[in-house]
Order: sequence, then structure tokens, then C-alpha cells
Amino acid sequence: MVELVSPTSLSELRVLAGTGRIIAGGTDLLVQMRAGHDASHLIDVTNLADAPPAVTSNGDLVELSALAPVSRVVDELGGRLPGIAASSRVFGSLQIRNRATIGGNLANASPAGDMVPPLVAAEAEVVIDGPDGSRTLPVGELATGPGRTALKPDEWLSLVRVPLPAGEEGFFKLGGRAAMAISIVSLAWRWRRSDDGTLRDVRLALGAVAPTVVRARQAEAVLEDRQPTADVVAEAATALRAGIAPIDDVRASAWYRREVAGDLLREALAISKHEGRRG
Repeated sequence: MVELVSPTSLSELRVLAGTGRIIAGGTDLLVQMRAGHDASHLIDVTNLADAPPAVTSNGDLVELSALAPVSRVVDELGGRLPGIAASSRVFGSLQIRNRATIGGNLANASPAGDMVPPLVAAEAEVVIDGPDGSRTLPVGELATGPGRTALKPDEWLSLVRVPLPAGEEGFFKLGGRAAMAISIVSLAWRWRRSDDGTLRDVRLALGAVAPTVVRARQAEAVLEDRQPTADVVAEAATALRAGIAPIDDVRASAWYRREVAGDLLREALAISKHEGRRG
């Protein structure tokens, strides 16, 4: 038997938190139940009258509701975060995007989560709420392993704070098909490009190549303050492949993931250079 409660205010949620499992869109719930996860007591947070707005501008930041559907968040962003927009386009079906939330994608802590790499590359942070108040944490530190997070049993994600890009950003995913498929490898990037083509503030994040989404810091260092010539791009791709530790599984081999990861970086740099695309 499954017990479902649906608080209508944050104060009510704070009282109920810890008595069950908090869900928003619940799009992975049946999959997780079949895998043996407890779903006997559920707390639905989709009916909170005082939930955060889907998108709020705050200077050089935008605050995204972790409780609002992905489709609503992306629509209200209006193109301000191209990496998020690009990842949302390959994030499940339209029906799933109309239910699933960014908070749920983060809390699932899948290393292949589509919405996570753009947030890690943006050095975003999450606002975590609970009965004892709020705290913040970098998105890159939220997941502690596959399916594991730094959340306490009575905490939930309320907001994601994302710095607006000062230059270019984007997202690529390789899967078995364009959408409705788990990533084999994904890459998100941010950088600024000076008039002579020199890259600055390079940020790269990879999904499905480690137990959590990871930054490609060795490749970032290769590209920083350099023009992406053919030799530099080759050096960066080599550094990226050397800095990850993917596994063999039913979707791809570790060797293939390494090769593809480097190829995605090459493609991102080529598109950015020749077409000026940002997502």
C-alpha cells in the first residue's frame, strides 16, 4: 500500500518532511519501485501555494525553481541559459518535461542525468530547505555517488541559482537516439572568447563517465588562455580522455566513452568557432 500526502504550504511541508519520501514530478518513481526502493509513504510537493516562481532574475544570476516542471522553467528562461535549453530538448519526452523537475533530476543523482552537466559547468548552486532552515551547496557537490546525495532525509531542493553566461555555453549528448534514452556520454561547456579567439573562463562538465557528473579540469587547463588551434584542441581532447574513468556497461564500453568524450569536445569547439552557436 502507498500512502500519499500533498501539503499545500511550505510550513506544512516542514512538518511532514522526514515522514516519507518527497517527490515532485515522480517520473522515475515506478522504475525505482521496481528496483526495490521504498515508496510506501510519499510527500507530493507539486501543490505548494508558496512554492518559488519557476524563474526569478537576480542580477547576474537566475534562480530556477527546483519544484517546477522542466518545460515551464525553460519557457520562462527565454534563451538566457542555452546549455539548459539544449539539455532539456533531449530530456525525455514532452510529457515527461511537463512533469519532471530539475530538482528531481538532481536528487536522483544519476551520473547520466541530462540537466546536471550544464549546471555543473555553470558552477550553479542549490538551495536546500528543511525543518531546520535553508543551506546552499554547489551543484557539483550534491551527488555523492550513483543514487546518493548530501540531502538529509527531511530535506528537499527548492532553488537552483545559476550565474548567467558571460560568453558561450552549450550541451551535447550521445545516446541511443535523440531523446528518451539514457546518455552514453554528455558534455556541457562554458567559456568566453576574446576577439583573437583566445578562450577564457573555460568550464567543462561530463556526464556518464564517472560515479557523478564531473568537471574536466585537465582539459580546462589546456584550453584556458589559449586559442583553440588544431594542436591545442587535440591536446585538450587527450587531456579530457585521460582525466575520466568510465565503466563498461550495456550501453557502451569504457574505451568508447573516452573516445566519444574527446570527440564531443572537438565538436563543441568547432561549432562555437565557425558558427557562433550557444546551445
